[in-house]
Amino acid sequence: MSYDLIFVPRGDDQSWEDALEAAAEADSDERPRAEAWNRIVAAARQVLGEVSVFEGADNYELTHEPTGVQVSYYADEVSVTVPYWYRGGDARAVVAAVHRLGAVIEAVTGLSGYDPQAELPLAEAAARPELAVAAFDEVAESFARRGISSPSNG
Repeated sequence: MSYDLIFVPRGDDQSWEDALEAAAEADSDERPRAEAWNRIVAAARQVLGEVSVFEGADNYELTHEPTGVQVSYYADEVSVTVPYWYRGGDARAVVAAVHRLGAVIEAVTGLSGYDPQAELPLAEAAARPELAVAAFDEVAESFARRGISSPSNG
């Protein structure tokens, strides 16, 4: 279970629902752009610290082990995932970090970022981090009620 940001092609007159549906149905055999990936990795290292990198046949991925943040980059889609390990101030810090990283992803890929939990475009979600923090807190409370531990609550 994770908090996700999604980056897809989106036209100015296209709804987010239509853009996400089109991205899900797209079947691209193109490889993601290496130059854009290199810039994403550099930004991730600046924002998060050292990351491990995987380069597959049709995608790139990176993982920041201390936070659990992962980025997956396909030709026409990028996702950022954050495990629900955080609450309060720790959640606010990791949310700020992935929003900064998301802004770079938008800039270097030309894809539009969307926060499906807040149901907002990335820039609007970044301007209202309390929405993401509330989601993290709600999940942490749910985990605690069920006796599930994570690195931040266990």
